Amino acid sequence: MEFLYLSPEFPPNFANFILQLDRHGASVWALGESDFYDMPVSLRKAIRYYVRADLTSNEAVEKALEELLYAKAAMGSPSRFDVVESHNEIWLGTEAHINRILNIPGIRPGDLDRLKKKSAMKRQFTACGLATARGERLKDAAHGFELAKEIGFPLILKPDEGVGASRIHKVTDPAQLEKLLPGLEKGYFMEAFVNAPIVSYDGLVDGDGGLLFENSLTYGDGVLDYVHGKDTFFYVERRIPKPLMAIGRQLVKAFDIRRKFFHFEFFFADGTYMPIEINCRPPGGAILDMMNYSVDDDLYAAYARMITANGRVTVATNKKYYCAYVGRRNRGYAFTHGQLQQRLGDALVEFGENPEIFQAAMSRYRYIIRSPNRERLLKMAGDIQRVDT
Repeated sequence: MEFLYLSPEFPPNFANFILQLDRHGASVWALGESDFYDMPVSLRKAIRYYVRADLTSNEAVEKALEELLYAKAAMGSPSRFDVVESHNEIWLGTEAHINRILNIPGIRPGDLDRLKKKSAMKRQFTACGLATARGERLKDAAHGFELAKEIGFPLILKPDEGVGASRIHKVTDPAQLEKLLPGLEKGYFMEAFVNAPIVSYDGLVDGDGGLLFENSLTYGDGVLDYVHGKDTFFYVERRIPKPLMAIGRQLVKAFDIRRKFFHFEFFFADGTYMPIEINCRPPGGAILDMMNYSVDDDLYAAYARMITANGRVTVATNKKYYCAYVGRRNRGYAFTHGQLQQRLGDALVEFGENPEIFQAAMSRYRYIIRSPNRERLLKMAGDIQRVDT
């Protein structure tokens, strides 16, 4: 198995994919944007050859591929790649380009609109008969003002193609809209603001689109609230509501997701699951690790087995625990970290400082806790985030 991995250095925990692929017999080659010697030694040892390149430039990527293929030939390795993967939404276009020019099975440039653009996703949601928030891609400022009259305030302005909460605006009145619209770059999407809890349907599918693992998250607030300073909180559910599971499975088929992790987000409004967007990659940050903690298994290893065995594999699916991510920022809290360690005991399975690039959305420090009991989990999360008054 000749495996080409994009961006092995980021996010840091995704290095586990490469370590597991190496352990399961794959030859891992890589392209990335960091200096090779800035990576951990264990990661460097698991990569056969690495080329640093600007992954946003197809020309730079093609030159890097030439160097990789030359190195493979010099090392007596097959002059091909069987799989290209990034596990990062920002590099899906690069992955599709490489698949096309090297004729590797996987997503192609023609798949990108449905996998990355909010407008194309919404059309697919509607085709599936699902309720969604009212919204359209903006043609120009005049279209935006007219659409706002139909939608009403508050409303959301977000890039049609974007990741996370970057460049998203909550607009509460016409005056704010008048300031924002003329300065927006092309490619924005306007949508009604929905005041409802957000949940996810996540998982892993094999090369035939067969489900290997399913998961659901409940968010305390939206990502935009976290970026604006709220302490981050969300948790893995032990059981997925049947209506959410049915819609999630319907969308996996509708978007023809194969050999990939996925992360779908929904509003839960008036008893209805309203799809917001789909992501054809693992959920971000430490969520994959939380999924592992919830079942006491390893999805990084399950992915590696799926790739190297070229078929279905087994992974634990019985959720033993609710598992929560609890973030803290630089403010005064009722309990110190040392006090929390004593209070939480074995329920605290991970603590650390997030990479700076994650801190706006994910808080500076992360506490990952688990419990078979939801009420205990919520009590522990409240203790972690309780502010000293």
